[in-house]
Amino acid sequence: MPLLLVSIKLPRLVVPVLAITIFALGVYVSSAIDLATGVKDDRRIVIDEVAAFLIGASLIRQAGWKMLVPFAALFLFLDRLKPWPMAYVEQVPSGLGVMLDDLVPALLVGILFAAVQHVWNRRSA
Repeated sequence: MPLLLVSIKLPRLVVPVLAITIFALGVYVSSAIDLATGVKDDRRIVIDEVAAFLIGASLIRQAGWKMLVPFAALFLFLDRLKPWPMAYVEQVPSGLGVMLDDLVPALLVGILFAAVQHVWNRRSA
């Protein structure tokens, strides 16, 4: 819920900048945890979901906020299921793989939702 509020309240260009910053920090932190514990994608790491959600939210924001909750549900479902290409991307070494395996479903679902909203808006016009 806090991410939904942040995504809605911040100015349009701030969300992608914040998301990219969190993504870069996540690569660093995830890599450090991997080196320290030997566990590549420790379930206690959630910065990957935070960054990916915000990146996807910046796409959905362009399409309309009413799609943000279904986006979050589908994104989290795909993140847990890990179908291709997410499972493939997860093989990327270190923290980058940890972050990318969440970024891929966020981008796919975000682009899909933005496209659906675009078609819907054109039909309504």
